[in-house]
Amino acid sequence: MPFQGWDTAVFRAVNLGLERPWLDPVMKAFTDPGRFKAPLLIAAMLLFSLRRARGLLALVVLVATLAVSDQLSAKVLKPIFKRARPSVTVEDAHKLFGVKKSYSFPSVHAVNFSAALPILATVFPAGAIPYAVVASLVCLSRVYVGDHWPSDVLGGIALGLAVGWLGRKAFLRLEQNAKRWSWYRSFESWRRVEPGVEPTGEVRGEGAPSAGP
Repeated sequence: MPFQGWDTAVFRAVNLGLERPWLDPVMKAFTDPGRFKAPLLIAAMLLFSLRRARGLLALVVLVATLAVSDQLSAKVLKPIFKRARPSVTVEDAHKLFGVKKSYSFPSVHAVNFSAALPILATVFPAGAIPYAVVASLVCLSRVYVGDHWPSDVLGGIALGLAVGWLGRKAFLRLEQNAKRWSWYRSFESWRRVEPGVEPTGEVRGEGAPSAGP
Protein backbone atom coordinates (compact mmCIF):
# COMPACT_ATOMS: atom_id res chain seq x y z
CA MET A 1 0.00 0.00 0.00
CA PRO A 2 1.20 3.60 -0.67
CA PHE A 3 2.37 5.66 2.30
CA GLN A 4 3.18 2.55 4.33
CA GLY A 5 5.82 4.46 6.28
CA TRP A 6 3.25 7.07 7.36
CA ASP A 7 0.74 4.34 8.10
CA THR A 8 3.15 2.48 10.34
CA ALA A 9 4.17 5.63 12.20
CA VAL A 10 0.58 6.66 12.94
CA PHE A 11 -0.35 3.09 13.84
CA ARG A 12 2.44 2.95 16.41
CA ALA A 13 1.49 6.35 17.80
CA VAL A 14 -2.08 5.18 18.44
CA ASN A 15 -1.60 1.49 19.17
CA LEU A 16 1.50 1.80 21.35
CA GLY A 17 1.66 5.50 22.21
CA LEU A 18 -1.87 5.69 23.62
CA GLU A 19 -1.73 2.30 25.34
CA ARG A 20 -3.09 2.48 28.89
CA PRO A 21 -4.42 -0.38 31.05
CA TRP A 22 -7.64 1.51 31.82
CA LEU A 23 -8.16 2.37 28.15
CA ASP A 24 -7.95 -1.22 26.92
CA PRO A 25 -11.47 -2.31 28.03
CA VAL A 26 -12.95 0.98 26.81
CA MET A 27 -11.55 0.58 23.30
CA LYS A 28 -12.45 -3.11 23.23
CA ALA A 29 -16.04 -2.16 24.07
CA PHE A 30 -16.18 0.38 21.22
CA THR A 31 -14.91 -2.28 18.83
CA ASP A 32 -17.12 -5.08 20.17
CA PRO A 33 -19.90 -4.25 22.69
CA GLY A 34 -20.42 -7.97 23.32
CA ARG A 35 -23.60 -8.73 25.27
CA PHE A 36 -24.72 -5.12 24.93
CA LYS A 37 -24.96 -5.38 21.13
CA ALA A 38 -28.53 -6.75 21.06
CA PRO A 39 -29.92 -4.18 23.57
CA LEU A 40 -28.25 -1.37 21.60
CA LEU A 41 -29.83 -2.59 18.34
CA ILE A 42 -33.25 -2.83 19.99
CA ALA A 43 -32.87 0.67 21.43
CA ALA A 44 -31.98 1.99 17.97
CA MET A 45 -35.07 0.37 16.45
CA LEU A 46 -37.28 1.88 19.15
CA LEU A 47 -35.69 5.28 18.55
CA PHE A 48 -36.56 5.13 14.86
CA SER A 49 -40.13 4.08 15.69
CA LEU A 50 -40.59 7.39 17.54
CA ARG A 51 -40.49 9.09 14.13
CA ARG A 52 -43.51 6.99 13.11
CA ALA A 53 -43.76 6.19 9.40
CA ARG A 54 -40.78 8.32 8.45
CA GLY A 55 -38.62 6.61 11.04
CA LEU A 56 -39.63 3.11 10.00
CA LEU A 57 -39.01 3.94 6.35
CA ALA A 58 -35.59 5.32 7.25
CA LEU A 59 -34.83 2.20 9.26
CA VAL A 60 -35.57 -0.03 6.26
CA VAL A 61 -33.33 2.10 4.03
CA LEU A 62 -30.61 2.14 6.70
CA VAL A 63 -30.61 -1.66 6.97
CA ALA A 64 -30.39 -1.96 3.18
CA THR A 65 -27.58 0.62 3.05
CA LEU A 66 -25.58 -1.19 5.73
CA ALA A 67 -26.08 -4.49 3.95
CA VAL A 68 -24.55 -2.96 0.80
CA SER A 69 -21.67 -1.28 2.65
CA ASP A 70 -20.89 -4.40 4.66
CA GLN A 71 -20.85 -6.78 1.70
CA LEU A 72 -18.99 -4.32 -0.53
CA SER A 73 -16.19 -3.87 1.97
CA ALA A 74 -15.95 -7.41 3.34
CA LYS A 75 -16.71 -9.54 0.29
CA VAL A 76 -15.53 -7.38 -2.62
CA LEU A 77 -12.77 -4.98 -1.59
CA LYS A 78 -10.92 -7.00 1.04
CA PRO A 79 -10.23 -9.91 -1.36
CA ILE A 80 -9.09 -7.41 -4.00
CA PHE A 81 -6.56 -5.57 -1.81
CA LYS A 82 -5.55 -8.62 0.30
CA ARG A 83 -3.81 -6.41 2.82
CA ALA A 84 -2.41 -8.05 5.94
CA ARG A 85 -3.49 -6.68 9.30
CA PRO A 86 -0.96 -4.89 11.52
CA SER A 87 -1.42 -7.59 14.15
CA VAL A 88 0.25 -9.92 11.62
CA THR A 89 3.05 -7.69 10.35
CA VAL A 90 3.93 -5.56 13.41
CA GLU A 91 5.49 -7.95 15.89
CA ASP A 92 5.38 -5.66 18.93
CA ALA A 93 1.84 -4.37 18.28
CA HIS A 94 -0.63 -4.16 21.15
CA LYS A 95 -3.01 -6.94 20.02
CA LEU A 96 -6.13 -6.86 22.19
CA PHE A 97 -7.98 -9.35 19.98
CA GLY A 98 -4.97 -11.46 19.12
CA VAL A 99 -3.59 -12.04 15.63
CA LYS A 100 -6.23 -11.95 12.90
CA LYS A 101 -5.41 -13.52 9.55
CA SER A 102 -8.36 -11.97 7.66
CA TYR A 103 -7.69 -9.06 5.31
CA SER A 104 -7.38 -5.52 6.59
CA PHE A 105 -8.44 -2.95 3.96
CA PRO A 106 -10.94 -1.38 4.32
CA SER A 107 -12.14 -1.39 7.93
CA VAL A 108 -15.70 -2.74 7.85
CA HIS A 109 -16.45 -0.98 11.15
CA ALA A 110 -15.41 2.36 9.63
CA VAL A 111 -17.41 1.73 6.46
CA ASN A 112 -20.62 0.74 8.23
CA PHE A 113 -20.58 3.40 10.95
CA SER A 114 -19.84 6.09 8.35
CA ALA A 115 -22.54 4.80 5.99
CA ALA A 116 -25.14 5.22 8.71
CA LEU A 117 -24.27 8.87 9.40
CA PRO A 118 -25.99 10.60 6.42
CA ILE A 119 -29.28 8.78 7.04
CA LEU A 120 -29.21 9.25 10.81
CA ALA A 121 -28.40 12.95 10.40
CA THR A 122 -31.42 13.34 8.11
CA VAL A 123 -33.88 11.70 10.51
CA PHE A 124 -32.28 12.89 13.78
CA PRO A 125 -30.45 16.18 13.02
CA ALA A 126 -29.79 16.89 16.70
CA GLY A 127 -28.12 13.51 17.09
CA ALA A 128 -25.73 13.87 14.16
CA ILE A 129 -22.79 15.25 16.16
CA PRO A 130 -23.08 12.79 19.10
CA TYR A 131 -23.30 9.90 16.65
CA ALA A 132 -20.30 11.21 14.70
CA VAL A 133 -18.30 11.33 17.95
CA VAL A 134 -19.22 7.73 18.78
CA ALA A 135 -18.42 6.62 15.22
CA SER A 136 -15.03 8.37 15.45
CA LEU A 137 -14.22 6.55 18.67
CA VAL A 138 -15.18 3.24 17.08
CA CYS A 139 -12.83 4.01 14.18
CA LEU A 140 -10.03 4.99 16.56
CA SER A 141 -10.55 1.79 18.52
CA ARG A 142 -9.88 -0.31 15.42
CA VAL A 143 -6.32 1.05 15.33
CA TYR A 144 -5.90 0.99 19.12
CA VAL A 145 -6.79 -2.71 19.42
CA GLY A 146 -4.31 -3.57 16.68
CA ASP A 147 -6.76 -4.76 14.03
CA HIS A 148 -6.34 -2.00 11.39
CA TRP A 149 -3.94 0.44 9.84
CA PRO A 150 -4.97 4.12 9.93
CA SER A 151 -5.44 4.11 6.14
CA ASP A 152 -7.86 1.17 6.51
CA VAL A 153 -10.01 3.39 8.69
CA LEU A 154 -9.68 6.54 6.57
CA GLY A 155 -10.50 4.61 3.41
CA GLY A 156 -13.44 3.00 5.18
CA ILE A 157 -14.77 6.37 6.28
CA ALA A 158 -14.61 7.76 2.74
CA LEU A 159 -16.30 4.69 1.27
CA GLY A 160 -18.93 4.61 3.99
CA LEU A 161 -19.87 8.26 3.57
CA ALA A 162 -20.23 7.74 -0.19
CA VAL A 163 -22.51 4.72 0.27
CA GLY A 164 -24.43 6.54 3.02
CA TRP A 165 -24.94 9.56 0.78
CA LEU A 166 -26.48 7.30 -1.86
CA GLY A 167 -28.62 5.70 0.84
CA ARG A 168 -29.80 9.13 1.99
CA LYS A 169 -30.76 10.07 -1.59
CA ALA A 170 -32.69 6.81 -1.90
CA PHE A 171 -34.48 7.50 1.38
CA LEU A 172 -35.52 11.03 0.39
CA ARG A 173 -36.76 9.82 -3.00
CA LEU A 174 -38.68 6.94 -1.42
CA GLU A 175 -40.14 9.28 1.19
CA GLN A 176 -41.54 11.55 -1.54
CA ASN A 177 -43.20 8.59 -3.20
CA ALA A 178 -44.45 7.20 0.12
CA LYS A 179 -46.39 10.37 0.86
CA ARG A 180 -48.88 9.21 -1.79
CA TRP A 181 -49.54 5.98 0.12
CA SER A 182 -52.64 6.16 2.32
CA TRP A 183 -51.23 3.95 5.08
CA TYR A 184 -48.08 6.08 5.23
CA ARG A 185 -50.05 9.32 5.56
CA SER A 186 -52.26 7.80 8.25
CA PHE A 187 -49.33 6.50 10.27
CA GLU A 188 -47.34 9.70 9.85
CA SER A 189 -50.23 11.90 11.08
CA TRP A 190 -51.07 9.62 13.98
CA ARG A 191 -51.14 11.20 17.42
CA ARG A 192 -51.99 9.87 20.84
CA VAL A 193 -55.61 10.86 21.47
CA GLU A 194 -56.71 11.81 24.98
CA PRO A 195 -59.86 10.16 26.36
CA GLY A 196 -62.95 12.16 25.41
CA VAL A 197 -61.20 14.00 22.58
CA GLU A 198 -61.72 13.28 18.90
CA PRO A 199 -58.67 13.18 16.58
CA THR A 200 -59.87 16.52 15.21
CA GLY A 201 -59.48 18.07 18.64
CA GLU A 202 -63.22 18.32 19.38
CA VAL A 203 -64.43 17.32 22.84
CA ARG A 204 -67.10 14.63 22.90
CA GLY A 205 -69.55 13.62 25.63
CA GLU A 206 -71.67 15.44 28.18
CA GLY A 207 -68.97 17.97 28.99
CA ALA A 208 -68.72 19.23 25.42
CA PRO A 209 -69.51 22.96 25.16
CA SER A 210 -72.59 23.86 23.16
CA ALA A 211 -72.37 25.82 19.93
CA GLY A 212 -74.88 28.42 21.15
CA PRO A 213 -77.79 29.21 23.51
